[in-house]
Amino acid sequence: MPTEHRPSICLAIPFFRQHYDFTCGPASLMMAMKYLDPGMCLNKDLEIDLWREGNLAAVPGTGRFGLAYSAAVRGFFARVTSNTGGLDFVDMFVPQTGEPDMQMLKNMVTERRIRCRRLGVRERQETISGETLRRVLFSNHVPLVVINSLYVSAEDVPHWITITGIDDQFLYFNNPSDARRRKRKITLAALPEFVGYRGVQSMVEVWKQ
Repeated sequence: MPTEHRPSICLAIPFFRQHYDFTCGPASLMMAMKYLDPGMCLNKDLEIDLWREGNLAAVPGTGRFGLAYSAAVRGFFARVTSNTGGLDFVDMFVPQTGEPDMQMLKNMVTERRIRCRRLGVRERQETISGETLRRVLFSNHVPLVVINSLYVSAEDVPHWITITGIDDQFLYFNNPSDARRRKRKITLAALPEFVGYRGVQSMVEVWKQ
């Protein structure tokens, strides 16, 4: 029986390389915002501003509510998705975090979540599948997702990337830590293991009306 053909899509999302180890989230968001608003200027100052707004304190990276907040206050629409509804990937990444740091992290996530809700950021809990990403892309929304950096480097750390397209066989993405600035791809068969960090999935989709 022939395989059903699925429509393909490729968004012309510009590349921006992160300047610091901890700014993959801001760099990924900057690519999305530049695609949606070509007049936006991308530079290190914006990269650091986005990081300041969305960092997780207990670890230097950024979480889904922080990135969504940064998008929303700049006039974009955003939705956050997680398969757990929890604290992004932090409790998986830093299981040794002490109680004071973990409590501060929880407080920060709660504060950013409240700010997001006030700005109209939508939130849902579901598994992020190929169909999820296909639906987002065909809505002309740009999905940012967390993966394990082992797929693109030698480090076992959570890492934000910008999804740019999908077809019958592959998912395409921009990796902000890629020095060669090439468009990357992964097979759809590998998607369940690719999206997420140690089983915890986080996504921010950004769009403009």
